[in-house]
Parts: sequence; C-alpha cells; structure tokens
Amino acid sequence: MKKKISAILAAAMAISCAGAFPAEARSQIDTSDLPTLFSSKEDESAILKFKKTKPKLTADSREENYYSSAESRTLKWEPVDNALLYYVYAKPSNKKSFEKIGATYNTQFFTTYSLTTSYCIRAVSYDDTDNKIISRTSNTITLKYRANRPVPYYTDDGGEVFEEAEYDIAYEPEEAPVANTSSSKGGYYPSPDYNTEEYSHSEESGFKNASTDPVSTFAADVDTASYANIRRLINDGSNIPEDAVRIEEMINYFDYGYETNTKYTRKFDTFSVYSEIADCPWNKDAKLLQLGIEAYAPEEIPDSNLVFLVDVSGSMDSEDKLPLVKESIEMLTENMSENDTISIVTYSGEEKAVLAGAKGSCINAVTDLASCMEASGCTNGERGINAAYEIAEKYFIEGGNNRIILCTDGDLNVGISDEGELKKLIEKKRESGVFFTVLGFGKGNIKDNKMETLADNGNGSYHYIDCSEEAAKVLIEERTENIITAAKDVKIQAEFNPERVKSYRLIGYDNRRLENSDFDNDLRDGGEVGAGQSVTVLYEIIPADTNAKSSLKYQKSTGSDEWCTVKIRYKEPDGSKSMLISAAINDSFVHKTPSSRMKLAAAAAMFGMYLKDSEYRGSSDPDSARELLRGLTDNDAQNLNMLIEYYIQQYFETETEFD
Repeated sequence: MKKKISAILAAAMAISCAGAFPAEARSQIDTSDLPTLFSSKEDESAILKFKKTKPKLTADSREENYYSSAESRTLKWEPVDNALLYYVYAKPSNKKSFEKIGATYNTQFFTTYSLTTSYCIRAVSYDDTDNKIISRTSNTITLKYRANRPVPYYTDDGGEVFEEAEYDIAYEPEEAPVANTSSSKGGYYPSPDYNTEEYSHSEESGFKNASTDPVSTFAADVDTASYANIRRLINDGSNIPEDAVRIEEMINYFDYGYETNTKYTRKFDTFSVYSEIADCPWNKDAKLLQLGIEAYAPEEIPDSNLVFLVDVSGSMDSEDKLPLVKESIEMLTENMSENDTISIVTYSGEEKAVLAGAKGSCINAVTDLASCMEASGCTNGERGINAAYEIAEKYFIEGGNNRIILCTDGDLNVGISDEGELKKLIEKKRESGVFFTVLGFGKGNIKDNKMETLADNGNGSYHYIDCSEEAAKVLIEERTENIITAAKDVKIQAEFNPERVKSYRLIGYDNRRLENSDFDNDLRDGGEVGAGQSVTVLYEIIPADTNAKSSLKYQKSTGSDEWCTVKIRYKEPDGSKSMLISAAINDSFVHKTPSSRMKLAAAAAMFGMYLKDSEYRGSSDPDSARELLRGLTDNDAQNLNMLIEYYIQQYFETETEFD
C-alpha cells in the first residue's frame, strides 16, 4: 500500500533539524583521537589484539518505521578500538548461511526485515600498506518477525495519521533484508521534481570607451561548473536559467593547446601568454582579442594532503549525487601515491572524521569507507568545513599541496547558509594555507551560488560533476591542473590604446571584475590557476576611427601599433607578495582569419551569449556557433558541436511538433 509522509510531519522534521544546532556551530571532532590506519611495522601487537576482538552486538526494542510496512530494528554495538568500519551479516530463516548485507563506519545499523533473521558483525580496519584487518565475529542475535501488527499510515491528502487494521502475511519473500546504514532517519528535503536551484545574478559587462576608461581589471577564473551544468540541463530538456550561464566558464571548459603554439606565445616566469586578434564572428564591425594565460606544469608534483569533505545529508540521496561522489573519490585516489595523505570527513546533522592521515596508496581502505556513505539528516556545512580545516592543518605538508575537496549539492540548511556569511567564513579559513576545491553534484535543489562562493573565496575552483565521464575529466585527465596550484591571487589587467581601440568589452567574468586599484593591492583576493592550467579571455573590440589625447600611456598620439598591454599579477602558492609580468599586443598578433583556437572559444561564447540572451550577442545563435565549428576535428570542438546539435533537437524540433 502506498504511503505518504504528511506535509505537517515534513515541516515538523525540517523545523526540528533547523533548530537542532546553534547559529555558530563549531566542529566537535577531537583531532587527538582520529581514525587512522595501523602501522604495519610498529603495531603488530595491536593488530593481533584487534584480530582477536569479539564485538558485542545488541538490538533496541521494536521501532515503528514510517517508510515501510516492514518491522524495523536498530543493531547497536560498542565501538571497537582502531576499527574504521564494521561489516554487518544476516541469515534469514529461509537461508542456510550468513551473507554480508552492508557496512558502516557508525556503531549502529538500521534494518528492516520480513523474516525472522539472525545478525552478527565484524570490526574492520586496514594497515598502512592497505591490507585489510578483520576482527572475530561478534555474538549472534536473532530478531523475530511479528506479523499482524498495526502500521502507521498517512492519508493521500496529508491528513492525520491513523492506525491501519491488522493484516496477515500471505508469503515470505526470498530476498535478504533491506538494510540502511544511516545513523539517523531525520531530515527533510524536496523531491527531485521540486526545483529549488539557486544561482547568483551578475550584471553583464558592456562596452567601455578606451579614451575615458581604458583599463579593464578582473580576477582569473578557471571554474568549469557552468558548462557541465548547462549540459545537464540540456540533456534533461530543462529550462536554462540565464544566471546559470557564466560565459567564461563555458570558454574555459576546453583545452586550447596553447603550449603547442610558439609563434603567438611569449614565455615568462610561471606563465606563458598567447595572443590573437581576428574578426569577430558575431559583430562585423568588431575584432575579437583572445588571450591564453597558461601556468607551467611542474617538473615534480608536490606531495598532497587531501581532505575529502562529503555531504551525506538527506538531499544527497539520489543516483546522481552520493553514488557519483563515491565513484569520484575512488577515481582520484587511484592516482595518488604513498607520499600523499588522504582524510575523509562526512557531514549531515553532525560531522564525522571517517579517516585521517592515511597514505594515498591505501586505495582499498578509502574505497571501503566510501562505500559506507549513506545519505540522511540535515546539512550542517559550517561544522563540516571547520572539521575539514582542522584535519587538513593537522596533516599539513610544508611546501606541499594541502587541499580540501568538498563534494556537495550546496544545499546548506543548518548553521551558516547565507552567501555573505559563507564568504566571511571561507576567507578566514584560507589564511591557513589550505586550498578549497568544490565539486557540485545533482539536480533539482543544487545551490550553485553557495558552491561558487566557497570555491572563489577559498583559493580553489568549482566544477560540476554530472556523469562519470565528467568526474574522469576533472579528477583524472585534468588532475594536475585542478588539484595542484601553480599561482594564487592571479589578477589580469588590460590597458587599451585609443589610437587603435575605440571601445572594448570583456566577455564574461561578470562576477570577477575588480576595481583598477585592486590590481596592485596584495590584500585583494584574485583567482587560483592550477599547474599546466590556462585562463582564456575574450575581448570584443571596436577599432578606433579617430585619435585621442590623454596623459596615460596610450592616450597620447604615439603612432604605436600596439592594441593593448596585458599585465598579470600573481603570488606563489605559499607566497604573500605578488609578482608582475607584462606583455604588449601589437599588429603582429592580428590574423586575417581566426585560428582553430579562436573559433572554438568564439563558438562557446556565442552559444553562451545566446543562452544568456545577452544584449551583445549580435548574430549569435546555435546554428552560427555550429557553423564556426565546421571543419574542426579535435575532441573539444566535436563535443561542443554535439551539445549544440542536441540543444537544437531538444528545444526547437520538439517545439515544432506542437505548433
């Protein structure tokens, strides 16, 4: 019989969750006693003792289960010293032997069953060479199934609860008991069909007069979340909110192979700068300037201290969220070494250190623990963030890559959840020298605005994971770029020459613009660029038709063939004082026809301007963007072309059927 939770109960659950924690929640993790792995060389006696341990299993009294007609109980046990997780075994009365039905890093296991069933558990740990260590089997307890009991029921219209009449069991299914490792059944979250997604709004940058306003300043941005999220929306046939479209992230999603070009690339310390000017595809009266600012890949990859901070709240309970998070963690771990350090912190209504300071080569331990994660409860992101920083600082590697990787849908509903307060929290935490990367998951309730705020202000980047292939791209193919920082607080400034430029417009970066005075201010935050990673920038330029006079460099008539000068200011990953590089762009960088690099970047910009309904889109539309990609054979161009083609099919051909 179908059962529904009443709106009254759901509201009460939400209120109880929201009121369960103080406004300024702090981590309650004791960093002096974190769950770590055995030392294979030093802990032989401790390992032997662990193997001989026999956990004591109990069960609480019968519970009413509002989500199932089956009877439910919670298995409980005292924690076993040095145990990282526990395996739970069950033998229904119609089975001959015990089978593992689940695993958990908690000390209780919620189970529903429809047969008299016997249970037992074993404590599990690992040593630092990734060998599994298992304790003796606990005592066995048998829980009898009692049929013909009253079952809680809710009316379809959300009415009051009443007790259904007693019923008889007609048959006993062969399946093993349904199990849930959650330690809490609380929490309320919207169904996938109820859209509560949030995006920040930024005003689009317009044209500026080069005679009166010649300088453009902004922070670098290597986020790619917007493109992957738009792809998800297109694949679902969903409405695409204009604020979900950040054109710079669509452009920066692709690899332009700047390192393979020598003629139009100049090399400096830390960065190389690619420059190209050609006709603008969507505005016949304009030129397009493309800048490719690429950080060099290091000769040696520094050791990493990574803390996975995983949202296991109720809102993460869908196939495109927590299961994809687990897969992503396993992918990244497979590419780490024994010199790296891995920790895992989960948070929902409370934060929990699942693993601390393990060697990066302990893939089985990480995979085993990740498999235990189950979604349940409220979302106290503030305490989770505090806990992750505490552990990252405890295992801090001097001169290494110290980073927290947050995996979430961004739906924070307990503790700090306001964007402004999140910004203050993460700005304070970044002073620790720990970088902060955000991986977004899911649909229907993602809070893109909060995830972007955390990444942009936590010295990190923001990526949206909509499928296994995207996880592989971000965490395997582009692992070095996205996980290893080459430069922080990167700011870009362009000064335009009014003798050559009448007006100009920065495309995208609308929420990354800075005051010109911020460029030389080392206290003003910029963006982070990873090792081997590039920042692609497009300016739409209206060429000058008259000369102008001014006291600035390009404001006097000099006869210079320079269009602009680009400056880049940045700090070393552990530095506090910025460095400066500068490159003038003159007629030698003008192309008669746009290169394949510019065609790809321009096509991404055109598609983005169309989706955003930009007032500056000119002739931009999906067909024009596809035409620009014609003849380009690299994978990035083909993938963008296929997405645009699918968009046309989804949003145009379908609509035609109803005309």
